[in-house]
Amino acid sequence: MVTIAALPGGTSGIMSDKALALLHALTGPHGIRASLSTTANYDAVFTRDAAMAGIAGLLAGDDHIAAGLVRTLTHLRDLQGSEGQIASNYLIRADGHPRVSFGTLAPRIDATTWYLVGIALAARPGVLDPDPFRESARLVVRLLDALEYNGRHLIYVPVGGNWADEYIYDGYILYDQVLRAWALRLTGETFGETAWGDKAEQIELAIEERYWPRGEADRRYPLAAFTPTVTHDVFDLAACSLLAVAGIARRLTGIALDWIDERFLSRSELPPAFHPVIGETHPSWPALTRYHLHEFRNRPHEYHNGGIWPIWLGWLALGLARSDRPAPLGRLRTLVSEHVRSLETFAFDEYLHGATGAPGGVSHMAYSATGLLLLDLAGSEAQTRVFGA
Repeated sequence: MVTIAALPGGTSGIMSDKALALLHALTGPHGIRASLSTTANYDAVFTRDAAMAGIAGLLAGDDHIAAGLVRTLTHLRDLQGSEGQIASNYLIRADGHPRVSFGTLAPRIDATTWYLVGIALAARPGVLDPDPFRESARLVVRLLDALEYNGRHLIYVPVGGNWADEYIYDGYILYDQVLRAWALRLTGETFGETAWGDKAEQIELAIEERYWPRGEADRRYPLAAFTPTVTHDVFDLAACSLLAVAGIARRLTGIALDWIDERFLSRSELPPAFHPVIGETHPSWPALTRYHLHEFRNRPHEYHNGGIWPIWLGWLALGLARSDRPAPLGRLRTLVSEHVRSLETFAFDEYLHGATGAPGGVSHMAYSATGLLLLDLAGSEAQTRVFGA
């Protein structure tokens, strides 16, 4: 087992030890829970949260968290819908019966892709035997093909259909295309399905063509999404970070990473989940205020609307390391370390306020603990072992 504090990074030491301890506390017999909090169902096992936490466990060489990932994936397989759907989250009740959700206001499409990524990455070091997951993975791939529908290599995602479940973008969302291409490439290798790898290449070509519009030579980051009538020309940190980790559209992704450094890191600012912020005079403000599940959380610089999410800072760190950008990676680590240490309390809160830096959202989140671990693990030998060269 690798000791986290011994790895290079800007948050190593106490915070990394606490992050690892929190993930251990959240890892139980039924998988990796989203939070110690019981607010708004956060004590359930969320597919994307658990998959990311499990990947951090693989990078850290932590057997306990890795085993939690395998239990999560096994439950998701056993709870899979008849058309191949993967649950957004589940909770095993005291009587042993599961409570399963495939999405409330909208289906969570990225549950399917994070499930595939989790299977493939857990299989690489031999933590998981992929054979019992072969048919389940095939059903997911078929479902994603059906969602594509028109044979143009991109899937259409409804509002609230991925991690940013209260942000108002929809259509051909880049984040989901990247995850699908990465998942197909990884699982194609895992199961010896060359057709899946071929499909991944077609999706990657479509990403290069559609998200960096031709004739915009000065564009610094890709479109976040588009529909037949609307172009969502905003910066999406999750999409850009995952592009870099997956190694998709390397030249164009490099332009986006350089812009992140110039616009944020070099100015001693941490990049938010989405930029720019939707303010009260923005034409999208009324729609944003109406779209929420429990209560409105997207005030300017909060939650998805310009909030700073540790989980995506962690994936950004991995992307910078895989793109051989040590200087901005160092700046990112220093900024996160200084900011966390400046807070009176930091309980692995969901996000930080984009203007004040104050912690917000639900506390004791696997998401945030995972982000800090990824910041430390970026560039380690384990990164190549888990993700490949």
